[in-house]
Amino acid sequence: MNLPNYMTGLVAAMGLSVVAHAAQADLLDDIIADGELKCGVMLDVPPVGMRDNDNNPIGFDVEFCQDMAEALGVEATIVETPGPDRIPAILSGRVHVGIASATNTLERAKAVGFSIPYQIWDVGVAVAADNTDINSYTDLAGKRVGTVRGTSGEVAFLSEFETWEDQGTTYSSFGSNAEQFLALQQGKVDAIVESTTIFGEYAKGEGADVIRVCCSFESAPSDWTGLMVKRNEQGFLNWVNLFVWHQWKDGRTNELYNTWFGYDAPQMSFPGVHGY
Repeated sequence: MNLPNYMTGLVAAMGLSVVAHAAQADLLDDIIADGELKCGVMLDVPPVGMRDNDNNPIGFDVEFCQDMAEALGVEATIVETPGPDRIPAILSGRVHVGIASATNTLERAKAVGFSIPYQIWDVGVAVAADNTDINSYTDLAGKRVGTVRGTSGEVAFLSEFETWEDQGTTYSSFGSNAEQFLALQQGKVDAIVESTTIFGEYAKGEGADVIRVCCSFESAPSDWTGLMVKRNEQGFLNWVNLFVWHQWKDGRTNELYNTWFGYDAPQMSFPGVHGY
């Protein structure tokens, strides 16, 4: 049977559409087919990411990645991504997902897609153990302050810096928490601003009797963090959101909180709001 010309063109177009659709496997399909999940994790931020005595990655975010890989039936590969490299690692394709305690800001969401929250942090101020001049975040006026580039702690500080700058306040932006802690120990800064969870873990270890967590950065909101994926990978993001939800429902998130932070996981939704 001969088809009219317009029908022949329609059938051909439909065929091309089917072929194109079949060829458009999304990132979730690729990860499963390749048998590997590449997670971007900060390994200089105890207790979410660090290395043990054998140089193996450990921490909250490391185990979260391993749980995700197990749920996918693939192997987990931990890719070290310092704070400033978290989003570039996603955009370049070096990692599939950023499990790196990244605050879910609207500005960052212009570049990457965020999951529903999986951690909540507060921002604090730490000083040298023998420092008696700084006991409130407002005491940072006129002092030398150290932040980590691109973090919520830095954003919180910079929001106040404009009003403190004329009082002689200065700040240094470091590439990692390790550099930030070292600068405080060496007296290059008077105080550092970061998550209280990071401070607490450091103060229990090599920072014992070296730093003192003086206070909360009261003008900073709680730090709601999410996993990050490429913005256009909606299929993968849907799966990641469901995984984060199951981690909470099954009690695994609470287990990880107690293992690495020493307390129960907080509620991760506002009253009357489901997810975001």
